[in-house]
Formats: sequence, structure tokens, C-alpha cells
Amino acid sequence: MTPAEFRFTLPSGDALVTRAGAVVALCAGDDDGPDGLAREIADRITSGVAPVYAWIDRRRGLVPALDVAENIFMGHERRRTRGLFRCGIDWKRTRDDAAALLAGLGSTLRPVDRAGDAGEFDRLVIELARAEARGAAVVALDEPAARLSPADAARLIELLGGLAARGAAVLVVTQRPAEALGYADELVVLRGGAIVGAHRRSSWSGSAAEREAVRDRVLAELVGVTDARPALPPQPASGPPLLRVAAWSTSDPVEPERRLVSDAALDVRPGEIVGLAGLRDSGAESLLLSVYGRSEGTGTTGTVELDGRPVDTSTVEKAIAAGLFLATTSAPRYRVRFVGGIAMPVSASKLPALVSLGLVDRDSDTAPREGFGDKMLGAARALGKGGDEAGHIRGLVAAFPASDRRVLLLGEPFRGSTDAQRAEMVTHLEAARASGKAVVIASADLPALLAICDRVVTMAAGRVTGEVRAGAAPASVGALLAPA
Repeated sequence: MTPAEFRFTLPSGDALVTRAGAVVALCAGDDDGPDGLAREIADRITSGVAPVYAWIDRRRGLVPALDVAENIFMGHERRRTRGLFRCGIDWKRTRDDAAALLAGLGSTLRPVDRAGDAGEFDRLVIELARAEARGAAVVALDEPAARLSPADAARLIELLGGLAARGAAVLVVTQRPAEALGYADELVVLRGGAIVGAHRRSSWSGSAAEREAVRDRVLAELVGVTDARPALPPQPASGPPLLRVAAWSTSDPVEPERRLVSDAALDVRPGEIVGLAGLRDSGAESLLLSVYGRSEGTGTTGTVELDGRPVDTSTVEKAIAAGLFLATTSAPRYRVRFVGGIAMPVSASKLPALVSLGLVDRDSDTAPREGFGDKMLGAARALGKGGDEAGHIRGLVAAFPASDRRVLLLGEPFRGSTDAQRAEMVTHLEAARASGKAVVIASADLPALLAICDRVVTMAAGRVTGEVRAGAAPASVGALLAPA
């Protein structure tokens, strides 16, 4: 390995290679690849090995009460020197150096501005300046343009090109292949923690037709096979819906202006298994969690009907009483980092109240599951997969057909299961179908959904985008799953 080449091992064992001066876009259909990459970078950051690595998450790792310069140089402040000794912080030099970094990134921020008052683009600039201040050789960003306006997204592309031109290796995790084709030197497609496609700029830079062809190949690689057939012939579902969700919307509890689900509708008939297919942050699982006792989101609106009658599912107890039950490998719990660095688990339903009290903001650790916390530049990151959620789900699915519940909501039920365990779960799902009950499965594993479900509804960026069946063209399905 040359000094300008950086190699990362993905969960599948595949090697991801990037080089200094290049921008590589990683189009990921699920969490496995990005999570594995984030963990490896976190380990390199905390181990202090050379060269320097930086990971910039979608939830910015800033301290809002400190100013811009303090955030950029946190832990690396410029020191005064007296002879051979260093004593105290040289604030003038710290802020002068911060101003130079910001100017180099084309920012109008002032070093003395409060970081918490910065807009989304400027918050991203602060993190990029922090990476440059540390001399980061590798800068990895997770969906950096997701919350930017088109104009700011264009400015970001210029910044990424500038970082690469100054010698950094830039990695961008994204689900927006059309956008990535505009800035990446190479586009690598990840699915199930493995590399399933790699495309160099030379393959799409010749013409608009070449670019469109590469985009279609990337979308097909993101989706995988679509020719799966149900293990047993599905029973024809007829009559009125058993479950109807209409005009459903819910927002991020920490950033209420950001919709997790927007105006979604879903009908499921007796004896029907319906899939909700979506890539990361599609809103598929958020839809199920918010319907089930507001277990995710805030400011939720919409209606739920069971057997044609409106039901109240605003709490978990009321959802269960109405006949719903939910099981997911993504437990609806959060870890929130309070003042003093103490991370405490809280339920999603408590987040809005904590936000209103000022105890939680966008820089708090609110990602699901356990995490590796302060390993990432002091900002908590929750990427762990602890616990045997898959075993718990298998037990619940087995008991569902004989229970008094009418509708089963499942989130990524096959995660962590062996082939034999999957087959066992399919048997229980078929029993639920035969008993006239309804099942909804949210998953990024489209082949698995097509093999089990009567219908698969697609979601992207919180919206329902269409419906697919086995045998659909992978590229057309990918266009429904990837945000525009």
C-alpha cells in the first residue's frame, strides 16, 4: 500500500480503497457498509494512528454554546509559549488560524460566532475546517447534502473538490447516485456490507447517455435481484382493508422542521403480507414506529382505521388494545448525551419534552441503539447492534397467528437470522396469512420482501413512491427507492 492509498475492510471482507486527491461516493442500500466503515474510521481516530482520519456524521458533532474557533480547534487549541514551556491558550492565534481555514473554505462565518446559531451549511463547514485543522488525510462524510438547499449542495460539491485538490482522500456515503455522478471520481455501490459495483468517472463523463446508463446500473446494483417469488402461493386478498393508514406525517423530534414521514398512505387487507421497501432513512420503519404508539417522531398527524373504524394508536397501550403489535430489530430507544458527557437511554416519546426544556438539541446523541459515543471527536455515535432482537422477533412472530392481535408490524425482521431461522419465520408468517390477519414488513432487503409479500410498497425520503412486484426491472425499482 502506497502512502497515498487508504484501505478499509467492509463487513463482507471486501476491501474499499481510496486515494489521496480523489472523491469516492459510496452508494449504500442499507446500514451494513456505512456502519462498518464508520466503525473502522472511529477505531483509527481513537487509536491515534497516522495519518489523521475524520468522520462527519449527518448529525453534526458541534458544541453549540462554544464559538466557531473553539469548535474547530477543540482539543488542539493554539498554545502560548514561554521559552521551552507552553502555558495557556493563545486565543488570538486560535481565532486567526480559524479565520484562515474558514476563508479557505469560502465561508463568511466569523471565528467568534456562536456555533449553535450557524445554519446547516455553515455547520458542515465548521466540521470540514476542524478536519483540515487536524491535517486529516481521509475525510469521510455521511449524506452531507441531505439537509442542504440545491444552492448549498452545489457549494458543498465545490468544497469537496477543493479538499481533494489539496490532497485529501474524500469518501461520501450517499443514496443519491444522480447527484454523486456530478462530483465523484469513482462511485462504489454497497449492499449487505459488500461491494456490488464500482464505476470510474471515465465510464460516464463522455455523454449524457453514458451518464444515464451508469445511473441505471447503479440503481439496479442498489436493489439487487427482483425475480424472487413467494415460497408458497399467496392467498388472494379481497374486500375492504383490515388496516388503513391515511395522510400520515411525522417529524424528527429534535429537528421538527424535518419530516421523517410525509403524507403516507397504506392499505392492508385480511390475509395479506405487505412489504415497505426503503433504503436508509426512507421513512419505512419510521412509519410503522409512529403508527404504533408514536414510538418515533413528533407532531404526528393522520388517521388509522381497523376494519373500517377509526382507532386511537397514540400510545403503545392504545395501539395494542386496537389490535396492533410491533416487533423490530431497531429498538425504538435513544441515548441522549447531556451536559457532562453522560449518555442516558430515553424513549422516543420523551424526546419532544426534552427538546422543549432545552436539554436536547441537534448535537445530542439521539441515534438508535447502543453506540461508541465519545470515540468520534466527542460526538456520540450510535451504530451498535447489541442484543438478540432477531431471536425476540422470531418468538413474537411464532405466537402472532394464535394471538388476539389483528395486525403485525415488523421492522427488519430477518436481520441477524440464519437461513434456517428465516425459513422458520416464513412458516409463521404464512400461518398469519392463512388466519386472515395482516402483516406489514419494513425492510431494505427487497429480495426478501419480494419472496414473502403479496405486494411491496416503496418509500424514499419519507414519501410513498410506488408499488412493485416480483420481476420488475431493477433500475426502475431503484429509481423509486433512491431520493431524487
